[in-house]
This record gives sequence, structure tokens and C-alpha cells, in this order.
Amino acid sequence: MKGFWKNFRGMFGGAKPLLTPEEFTDKYVETLREAASELKVEILKDLELKITMPNGKDSTALLYNAYEIYQRAPKELEEIISRYIVSSMDTFGGMDNEVDRQRIVPIIKDRAWLEETQKAMRDRGSEKPFEQVFEDFSPDLVIVYAEDLPRNIRYLTPGNLKELNLDLKELRALACENLRQIIPSIECKGAEGLYMITAGGDYEASLLAVDKIWASGQFEVKGDIVVAVPTRDLLLVTGSENAEGIKKLRTIAEDAHQNGSYRLTPKLFVYRNGKFEWFGPDAALN
Repeated sequence: MKGFWKNFRGMFGGAKPLLTPEEFTDKYVETLREAASELKVEILKDLELKITMPNGKDSTALLYNAYEIYQRAPKELEEIISRYIVSSMDTFGGMDNEVDRQRIVPIIKDRAWLEETQKAMRDRGSEKPFEQVFEDFSPDLVIVYAEDLPRNIRYLTPGNLKELNLDLKELRALACENLRQIIPSIECKGAEGLYMITAGGDYEASLLAVDKIWASGQFEVKGDIVVAVPTRDLLLVTGSENAEGIKKLRTIAEDAHQNGSYRLTPKLFVYRNGKFEWFGPDAALN
């Protein structure tokens, strides 16, 4: 089959064809082995690796996000792989270090990411439950807690919480306060009741976990606050009584979720009674 695809591709000119998941995985592994020969790298399946460090500790590397980004920007293949490898090396190098309480932050992820990671562990024969610390945010999304490193993040485990003497309620309060300190600035852009919130490009969606922002009354919208987080770096806000704003929000969210990177959900959420809940397509404007 590999030979068939190579011959098939060679029959046509034009743009260079995209790498398959298998080819992308092979390219990533080749580059990683050149950059860090001391690591043992095993391909579990396409886009999933087992990395074993010299001290015997191992972890699973999932390349789904990297491959998704490559599909949208194939000319940046080398840069994408290099960036992910640098981030991975940061994580490997810090696995034995103590977690810095002041760098713990909340990360909004889609539930598919959680399920893919759990499946990867099961496929490896692991009988342990998913060890990253997380809590439900909505049927589509979860809040995962991590340590913000210079070029990457390190997900927290229940063992980390025990070492830090933190429970989940204390963790969320600490992480949200840290996030407000770590983000250089939060800006609100827009007009006529439709706004885009920017926070450096990495933590826009994570702002949904910070209740103080949404309970402060700083957003001048008609009705309750309605938000969209179609991707990690796109946070849009309007009001529940703004029919035109809601319409625009849905259109932008659908398009960004379909075509953007680090996708989360095309759904809208409304902030009521101190928490976000789903704002469905048939939700009444009130």
C-alpha cells in the first residue's frame, strides 16, 4: 500500500502532498532521536509515542494537535515539529522538579482530548486511571490543571496535589489567581455589544474558569454574558438580549471551530447564577 501511494503521488505535479499520520509520526520520531539520542522512543501507533528517559521514567506523547496544525500550515512542517520537540524537552527535563505553586494554571480542554489521552493509556496496557488532575466544566469541556513552564506546560497529577497539600477547591482558586498574575494583560476589543478578549494567545479560553472576571460587571452587554470559545486562543463575548450579536457569535464560532487550531467547541455559554451553562440554539433571548 505504501508503494501504491508513492506511485500515485508521483503521477501528479503541483503542491507537495500532505504527509499521512504515519509519515508525520516517522518524521517527528526521526527529528526527536537526532535532538535527544539519550531518549528511547517507541511508536505505539500513528501520532502516539512512548518516551523513556535515561532514569527509566516514561510518558506518552500525543501528536494529534501537532498534526492538525501541520495540516493547516504544511509549509511550516519543520518549524512545527521543532517547536513541539522543544516543548517536550522542557517537560522531560522538569519531570523530577517540584511543582511551583505560583505557576499552576487552569487549562480549558475539549473532552475529546481527555478521552484520547485515556485511550492512549489503555492501549499501552495501563490499568491506572487517567492521572492528570481535572474537573468538568461542561459536557464538551474540562478544566485541566498544569504548571506553566517557560516554553510548555506540565500537567498536574494527584501525587502533585498531595505533595502540595491542596484539594480541588483550593486548587481552582489558586490556579485562577495565578493565571491573572501570569497573563501580561487582558484586553477587550470590539464595539456595539460584541467583543473579543485577548490574553497573549495561550490562555484566552482559560479565562472562563476565572469567576471574578465574569462577576465583575465590566462587560457592558444587553442581558447576561454569552461567550464563545471555539479555539484555545479565541474568546468572544456578547449579551443574551443581543440577537444580532448572538447570530454573529454563532457564525464566527462555527467557522473558527471548523478551520482553526487547538479546537474546543462551537457551542455558546451563558453566565448565570455564578457559573457558565450551555446557551443552546433555541435559547430564548431574555
